Amino acid sequence: MRYYQIKDIEQPLYTFMLEQCKGVKWIEQAFFNAWDSFKSEGWKYDGATFVKEQNNSFWEVAAFIHDYMNNIGYVGSKVDLYFIKIMITLNYGERIIFERCKWMQYTFINYFWHWVRGRKPKNQIPN
Repeated sequence: MRYYQIKDIEQPLYTFMLEQCKGVKWIEQAFFNAWDSFKSEGWKYDGATFVKEQNNSFWEVAAFIHDYMNNIGYVGSKVDLYFIKIMITLNYGERIIFERCKWMQYTFINYFWHWVRGRKPKNQIPN
């Protein structure tokens, strides 16, 4: 889903996702950066890939931040570990974290896909 598809309901979605950050400042800052990028750059958010979302909500903050980082070229083990850290900090269930970790073993494919498209992947966390 792209920003233009939700701009009429932006404020409730923004508030809903911000509340998921549970007042954790570093996660809130990552969310602010992701939301600003989502609005200005128009990348597509598709929810959690291959697994269910936390609390069955498509608009899930950890997956949203992970998609943001992928869309701006941050891909690799450090990004995946950051994603896990967010999920643990926000008390995601063990089953969801486990399922996502199983899929993270295929990050190398995404890393390679960035190279093929001419977007040099960055295996680091953006500032």
